[in-house]
Amino acid sequence: MLPAVVLTLASGVAALVLFLYFWKRGQFDDVEDIKYQLFRDEDDDE
Repeated sequence: MLPAVVLTLASGVAALVLFLYFWKRGQFDDVEDIKYQLFRDEDDDE
């Protein structure tokens, strides 16, 4: 039973670390933007 508790706690801590990492990188700043990425023109370089 102890290994299951340790594994569960380690998984929770890993998920929290990943969440904080991506939060600091700004992944969750504009959640509405993903809907409109489809309509953007990708050939703006020309």
